[in-house]
Amino acid sequence: MHRLFAITLCVLAVSCERGPSATQSVAPGQIDPASLPYVGKVWLSADFAKPKGTIRIFLPDGTLVMDSCWETYQLAKWRAESDSVVSWQEGPAEIRATVVELAGETLVLRLDLVDGSQEEHFRAASVPYLCPDMRR
Repeated sequence: MHRLFAITLCVLAVSCERGPSATQSVAPGQIDPASLPYVGKVWLSADFAKPKGTIRIFLPDGTLVMDSCWETYQLAKWRAESDSVVSWQEGPAEIRATVVELAGETLVLRLDLVDGSQEEHFRAASVPYLCPDMRR
């Protein structure tokens, strides 16, 4: 519960930013992360094979928050290569993903992995959300 509260506060603090100011403008040809519709939202996995409560949060400052109810959270740097392609570092591997679908409350990413591609399905998280109790 404390971890979810801390992550929520982090998202709220960063989402209050309005994008680049005059002193931190986006270079020509670069994508402004804050302009992308999936940025600043909490995306909850809709895949049954993923650990319960798996979330992804693409923050406008280039931080990707990855967590689940069963795993330790991870922070990674992410960047938009285009309006529909993102990449991030996960351990020693760079993950590249294409936004296959983004409609309303649905986000589908196709990850280009070493052993082929894999789709991940997400839905916008509802508030409040509480991870289920873990068996011990």
